[in-house]
Amino acid sequence: MSHCFAVVAEAPADHRTATELADRELLEASPDWLDEDQLPHQREWVVEVSGELLTWKRIRKLAGAAGIEAEGFFNGEPGLPDARAARRALRYLRATVPELEAVVLIRDQDDQTDRRKGLNQARREDHEGLVIVVGLAVVEREAWIISGFVPQNEDEQTRLDAERQTLGFDPCERSHELTAGKDDTAKRSPKRVLQALTGGNFDRERSCWVNAPLARLHERGAENGLAQYLQEVRTHLAGLMGHVAGNR
Repeated sequence: MSHCFAVVAEAPADHRTATELADRELLEASPDWLDEDQLPHQREWVVEVSGELLTWKRIRKLAGAAGIEAEGFFNGEPGLPDARAARRALRYLRATVPELEAVVLIRDQDDQTDRRKGLNQARREDHEGLVIVVGLAVVEREAWIISGFVPQNEDEQTRLDAERQTLGFDPCERSHELTAGKDDTAKRSPKRVLQALTGGNFDRERSCWVNAPLARLHERGAENGLAQYLQEVRTHLAGLMGHVAGNR
């Protein structure tokens, strides 16, 4: 039986990062009966519905066309950032995706420090057994990737040394201290730092989350939201697949 997990994110790159990281955590959590070759037959990542990518912006339009509302309070309290967007996404996916067992909500924190609280407001509502996983990148998804970067040659070491000098700290160890903003060329922009470290090479970026040891990602991701996301995958999604997963 293939387990059905839907993913809501901001862009295709976010879907790919979140699902490939989740697969790695699932494989480590369940080594006795999950393996890389069989995993595609054991779980399905739903990132599109009727040819439409499941992004936060697109779901707003899709849900509106389907007559799905997201207004109202949350246990008597007003909704915090993204609470209504998450409620809308969850209601829409429950109504449109057959056999859905879980939804993964991936979001950048950006400058919305209450965004996790808002997502959790929506998660705490009654979703008739649907499992909700929250992945919040502090401050942006690029911080997760930077935390997996380790220089592979002298040129990359030189790039990292230059960033340490520019920033005054090691961005790979302290990616949560980078800051989000509209200017992607700003000194502390995660996008600028990632570009500087990898030269804009997507394969090199991807290696940071595909090849970096999970233990390193958990350690370096303790404050950028990555470790918390991986632990939620281990606890909730691995549990759906038959494994009672504990903390690392």
